[in-house]
Amino acid sequence: MARDGSVLSSRTVRGTVNPRRLWSVATTCRHTWGMSTTGGRDRPRRLVLVVGVAVLGLPVALGVFIQLQSRDPRPPEDVPRAFAIPALYATMGLLAIIGALQRRPAMVVAAGVLCLAGMILSVATIGFAVPGLLLILLGSRIESLPRRHGSEAVIAAAAVLLVVSAAVALLAMTAERCWQATGSPADPTYTVIPCGGGDVLAAGGQTFANGFDSGVLTRGGGLAEAVLLVGALTLAAGTGRTPANTAAEPSVDQAPRP
Repeated sequence: MARDGSVLSSRTVRGTVNPRRLWSVATTCRHTWGMSTTGGRDRPRRLVLVVGVAVLGLPVALGVFIQLQSRDPRPPEDVPRAFAIPALYATMGLLAIIGALQRRPAMVVAAGVLCLAGMILSVATIGFAVPGLLLILLGSRIESLPRRHGSEAVIAAAAVLLVVSAAVALLAMTAERCWQATGSPADPTYTVIPCGGGDVLAAGGQTFANGFDSGVLTRGGGLAEAVLLVGALTLAAGTGRTPANTAAEPSVDQAPRP
């Protein structure tokens, strides 16, 4: 028993909660909750990165498919179709990745719209519909950094216009040609000949194949496509701010140490 008559006074002193320890535990709980909620809000951005990488992989398969379809005897095009067409879709994947890294929902949605628009080129591009829908749905859930939302929509629309213009330039600036193949099928020699005339005897042996091609990709169309696609990527990457430069998430208040 204590001198003041209180039996529990000594136990009360020993059982008193340390205020500093209590404040430390409360601060730790607040930071843990903030990190968990931040991770939940950041999930759409991580999923967009996964979809963007998948979109980058699909053009590789598309290029292989185009190459397999062009094994018929004919002279090669000035711009390889198996490279020029997939470059359009690879740009869409890069735009999605840039939008996710910079937390720009409008850019991610723009990449999704391009994927949906690009699936109309052929049966082989229908597979871009699924990632296109995912990018639109996930992009609308990304929390953007503080910036002018009106300007973001304009920049995203400009990127879409540049990619569409690249596709139009590539497919519109084409040419027609007539050709013949001489030599042997195992090692042919192709010669472009004037259309409307007869076979032209070329050095190299007997002609075993000839044909007429329309919609042949040209160097001019390939150059225009490259310039416009680089312009779209430069516009997207150069007008955004990364989370390293601007705080992307609301910070948990730091309380002064007592």
